[in-house]
Amino acid sequence: MERFVPKFQGADWPDGGARALHVYAVPDLTAHPDLARLVGECHEAMAGFPITPMTGTLHCTIEMIADTTSDKITDTEREVLVDALHRHLADVGPLQVTVGSPVANKAGGYLDLHPDGELVTLRQRVREAISEVRGPGALVHTGGRPHISLGYAYDTASSDALQTALRRISPSHAPLRIAGVELLDVLWRQQPRPGGGTAWELSWEPVATIPLPGSTNTAASQDA
Repeated sequence: MERFVPKFQGADWPDGGARALHVYAVPDLTAHPDLARLVGECHEAMAGFPITPMTGTLHCTIEMIADTTSDKITDTEREVLVDALHRHLADVGPLQVTVGSPVANKAGGYLDLHPDGELVTLRQRVREAISEVRGPGALVHTGGRPHISLGYAYDTASSDALQTALRRISPSHAPLRIAGVELLDVLWRQQPRPGGGTAWELSWEPVATIPLPGSTNTAASQDA
């Protein structure tokens, strides 16, 4: 693995307080004890590696609003975006996915999410809402396959050694129900690490919660 540097508009994230709006699925570990156990064991396995674990900021990135930094998006513009997200997700029901197995990569470690189909549909609906309000230029990053990041590397180390440690975890999967997404004002900032280095750390401020209510027919079938 190698030192992780977040990206914005295809370049390294500007340090010093730059923020960007993101749509995340944020798992509630209290409601998902099996996932909480899996994340905890993964973080224990990562403890000997130069990785900053995601604890209170565990998430699955759905999309970034990348046409400009969030300080240039007014409250009114945010309200319009939230309304569009509500409309485009109005008939999307809660998603049930499997989290795991844990995977080591060059950025640190993550948990795979599957099946992909409904997650990809969710991302596409979110992208349509963003494009409607901000234009296609707001969609810069592809996002890759759906996943939950476990932590980000702040120095070089062996990804193979981390993968060996992660493979010892059993069971290596947990269920997750995604019943909504969060619009968040996200900040990446460098923080000092022992030995004189720095690591990029994530924080956010909540903007809005958008539920995934599903259609009336879907809700009725679930209640039956």
